[in-house]
Amino acid sequence: MSAEPAVGRRTWAAPLGLLLGVALVAQPRLARAQLRTCVEVAATPAETDPLTRLVRSEIDRHPTHRAVTGDCESMLTVEVIDLGPGGGKWITGRIATQVPHRERVGGDGLAPAVERLVTVVLHNDPLILRGPESQSWLVRQERAMALHSTAHYGLETYELAAPVGGGLATLPGVALSLLREVDQVSIGVRLAGAFDPGGDRATLHLAAQFDAQIEATFYFRPVSAFTLFASTLVGLDYQRFEGPAPLDGPGASGVATGRGLAVTARLGVEALRTSDLRLVAFVDLELPTFASRDPDHGVVDQWVPVASLGAGVLF
Repeated sequence: MSAEPAVGRRTWAAPLGLLLGVALVAQPRLARAQLRTCVEVAATPAETDPLTRLVRSEIDRHPTHRAVTGDCESMLTVEVIDLGPGGGKWITGRIATQVPHRERVGGDGLAPAVERLVTVVLHNDPLILRGPESQSWLVRQERAMALHSTAHYGLETYELAAPVGGGLATLPGVALSLLREVDQVSIGVRLAGAFDPGGDRATLHLAAQFDAQIEATFYFRPVSAFTLFASTLVGLDYQRFEGPAPLDGPGASGVATGRGLAVTARLGVEALRTSDLRLVAFVDLELPTFASRDPDHGVVDQWVPVASLGAGVLF
C-alpha cells in the first residue's frame, strides 16, 4: 500500500524575482560645452600611436567630451597590460582621480575593448556628475550594471547532505546557472536538481530535491585571477521523500513532497578569472522556511536543512 500526498495544504506560488530596484539620487549632468580631454597612453612603441588615435576617436563619439592635445580640462590615461599566453591582454583606463576600469582584449580585437573602456570611464568623469561623492555603493553598482556587465553561463556538480529520519541522506546533483557580473557583484539565476538513485522505502530518505533560485554574489578581489566570494540565494525548494507510511498500517510505504521558500548562504573560491573558462568551488547551507509534514500518511514530519559541497565552471 502506498500514498503520494503533497506535504501541507497551502500551494506555494513564490515568484522567482528579486526586487533590485535602486533609486538614482544623482543624474548625469552635461556641461555647457564638451570637456576638453587629453589622452595619455602607456603601451609598446608600435601600439602607442594607433591606440592613441583609437582612444581619441572614441572620445569624440561621446557628447560630453572632446579629444584635445592641450588646454586640458580632463585627462584620460590608458595602459596596455599583456599577461602572456595564460593571462591574455588587458587595457586599463583612468580619468582624473577615479578608480581604474579594466577591460579584457578578446578575440574580436582591441577596438571593441577600447569602446567599452571609454564608455565606462567617461561616464564616471566627476566633472560631468552631480555630487559623485554622495552616491551610495548601491547606486554606483546599479549604474555600472546598466553601462557594462558581462554574462556567464555556469555548470556545477555537487554532493548534497541532509539529516532525514535519524540519518544523513546524501544525493549527487547538477546545476545550471546564468549570471551577469560587474565590478564586485553579480546577479544570476540557478536551477539545480539532486537525486538518490537507489533509495529503499523501508527507511525514510530524501529521494530528490530541486531548487530554482535567484543568486547575488560579492567578490572580495574582483580584478584578481583568484578570489573568495560570498553569495545569497533565494528561491523555491522542492523536496521528495520516500519511506514508511505508519498511518496507513503496518508495512505500508509512501511518497511525500514538500515545497516552499528557502534561503541559501554560499562561500567559495573562483580561479582563472583572467581566462574565458573559470573554475569554482563552493560550500552551501540551505535553510527552508517550511517544515515538511505529511499529516495524512505520516511519511515525514520534520524540518530538513541541506548542506552541499561542489565545484563547477563558468564560461
